[in-house]
Amino acid sequence: MSRKLIPVVSFLVLVLIALACGGGGASTEDEPTTPPKAQATEKPAAPEPTLPPAGQSDYDTVFPLPDDVQNFAGGGGEEMVNFQTNLTTEEVIEFYRRAFAEQDLAEYEILTAIEDAGFSMVFTGWPNGRELVIQGVDLGGSTNVNIRLEEVVN
Repeated sequence: MSRKLIPVVSFLVLVLIALACGGGGASTEDEPTTPPKAQATEKPAAPEPTLPPAGQSDYDTVFPLPDDVQNFAGGGGEEMVNFQTNLTTEEVIEFYRRAFAEQDLAEYEILTAIEDAGFSMVFTGWPNGRELVIQGVDLGGSTNVNIRLEEVVN
């Protein structure tokens, strides 16, 4: 498979995972209708997401997680993880760029794809030599995040 197609195929797989986890579905319950509120001209600054202290995560993973993880699924340790968060895709990107930079990982920018509906990024420098792939999909009110390690393809 062409190296250019890998991020696209991976992104589509992530979308399917997000939909299978119940993300993006419409509610069948009646919701009360409220009149639209006037929107402020400036969006208040979102609280800065923080990394959990080392060894203090409630989840069995070596990957840093934001504070508000929901629907966590993962095999433990370095295995793939999937979860939702109330952070926007932009906030997730910022969180992981900072977190992985603190772990001395380098973003492989040629493989970074950021779109309105989601993103895909690759980081190099993981201790076992594999590449770290992180992808996110905007679910409209939350973001589905998938993190995994992949073999380096030469």
